[in-house]
Amino acid sequence: MGAWGLALLLFLSGCASVPRYTPPVHPGDKGVSRELEKRQQAMLHGNRSRLVRVAQSYVGVPYQWGGNTRAGLDCSALTRAIYREAYGLELSGNSQQLYQLGNGVATQHQLRPGDLVFFRISSQGPGVSHVGVYLGRDRFAHASPSMGQVVIAPLSAPYFQARYAGARRILR
Repeated sequence: MGAWGLALLLFLSGCASVPRYTPPVHPGDKGVSRELEKRQQAMLHGNRSRLVRVAQSYVGVPYQWGGNTRAGLDCSALTRAIYREAYGLELSGNSQQLYQLGNGVATQHQLRPGDLVFFRISSQGPGVSHVGVYLGRDRFAHASPSMGQVVIAPLSAPYFQARYAGARRILR
């Protein structure tokens, strides 16, 4: 075995300790399905306080279109940051792209903490143009251009009800 062969063997043996991609769960696999259901229930019930704490830590951060740091951020960057800190999940995209993720939530009465809520702001053209994170108890966090900062607001406010476009649930 030459030097290249030995180097390749060492390289490949080092890769064995790297975590591997786990394929999607198959519908017939009850053990994995049960485990995923337990994790989802734990996230729904055990992490609302963490979600709210993370969202509150952003209140007052300046709104900045295209911004993605605590020095200034927009609605989609806030949503991605909350998800990263509260759930350890990386989301990507703007509000229109985030609207394609997860599963639709049929009615506002079915919203759960962590669901993404979307709005159509007419001055920004047709389609979804604003996103926030539902915190439960009729409240959601969003980076508000009109307020100039991150706020927690009631979803039932007439302004938001008139512009509500739907919600998406991201499997965590």
